[in-house]
Amino acid sequence: MIDEKYLQRAIRIRRTYLKLINNMDLYRARATQISENLDKTLKDLDNFQKDLNKKDRKESIDEKALFEKLLKIIDNIEEEGKRLEKLIEPVNFEIEKLAKEEMELYGQILDGHSNLTEDQIVEKVQDRLIKEGLS
Repeated sequence: MIDEKYLQRAIRIRRTYLKLINNMDLYRARATQISENLDKTLKDLDNFQKDLNKKDRKESIDEKALFEKLLKIIDNIEEEGKRLEKLIEPVNFEIEKLAKEEMELYGQILDGHSNLTEDQIVEKVQDRLIKEGLS
């Protein structure tokens, strides 16, 4: 039998993992929205390039206005990139944290229950998770 303290940690890790996975639809929708905004901004950059190429070389070009328009497009790209990073960073951090906790727990269970095989440990933890409705 595996100590209850280890099983409770396994349950907490699994609950946190499931909560994170359940929120993935929200993260995915937000990432899709950011990606669409980024695509729009990149299209603006393409349109800017096309407009610049169409300019009649005899026509006077307002370099300051062109520069400001380009700067605005670049700022939008940077802003959308930062939004995406802010969305993904916490999710990646939490996943890495859970993986470390899981590995630590597994090592502690192995150390504390040398009489059990790895397969037996996995089976007993899985059985408990199933009993808790966390499979």
